[in-house]
Amino acid sequence: MKIGIFYGSSTGVTEDIANRIAEKLKEDASDVHNVYNADKSMIEAYDVLLLGSSTWGCGDLQDDWYDGVKKFKEANLSGK
Repeated sequence: MKIGIFYGSSTGVTEDIANRIAEKLKEDASDVHNVYNADKSMIEAYDVLLLGSSTWGCGDLQDDWYDGVKKFKEANLSGK
């Protein structure tokens, strides 16, 4: 089972947590991705996706996730 960890982080805290999770799961650092740089093929390469986002204001998503959600919607995840 291949696990991909995707995060959005403005201040670095969520990125740090994503890397800690990868370490605990014994996942390679190359399986931790900033959603800003992610593309459809990266998302489709994984069997399991862990998504991390900080929130702002009254629960607003971290800025990179607004486009990130679109990338996940475009990915073909039905065969997983």
